[in-house]
Amino acid sequence: MRRHFSSIRFSVIIAIFIYTLSATAQQTVLINLPDIYIMADKITRGDSDTYGLGDWSCSFKLELEGAVLKVDGSIVFSEKANDFTTIVGEYHEEIPVKELEKCRSCSFSLEDSYGVVSGPNIGARGYRWYQGQGLVRRAKIITDTFGDDAGRIGGTVQFEPVRVVVRCMYAGL
Repeated sequence: MRRHFSSIRFSVIIAIFIYTLSATAQQTVLINLPDIYIMADKITRGDSDTYGLGDWSCSFKLELEGAVLKVDGSIVFSEKANDFTTIVGEYHEEIPVKELEKCRSCSFSLEDSYGVVSGPNIGARGYRWYQGQGLVRRAKIITDTFGDDAGRIGGTVQFEPVRVVVRCMYAGL
């Protein structure tokens, strides 16, 4: 009798597990971010002219809070000579994602939430495209101007499609 009772309990546990698997749905939602313009407008060191001697880097991080995508970015231009000028800038935006607003009793996770693009300061030669990594596809950046660079250097960043994994307890997403 004892064996029969434990095999019935085991069958019930397997049935609950299979029901749970069939009642859960997973889907990937793609979000295409708009191009973002980021500018270095704050001098943290030096005289605000980078003289074409140095490097720059730009990074972006995403966070998902409910159905709102938070986009945070930073850009830094650093001079390697003269007075070691450093000019920085930030970008912050919250983007509501309508596709996720309709998902009730669901959890969301970002597949890739970080990206970077960087390069050398090429001097006052206008904008140039730089290849990105991770979330950042590429950026068109001006690294130097003639004279005061604060508020005049930076550029447009383009992104890879953002993948959000949506897991819902019920098959109807």
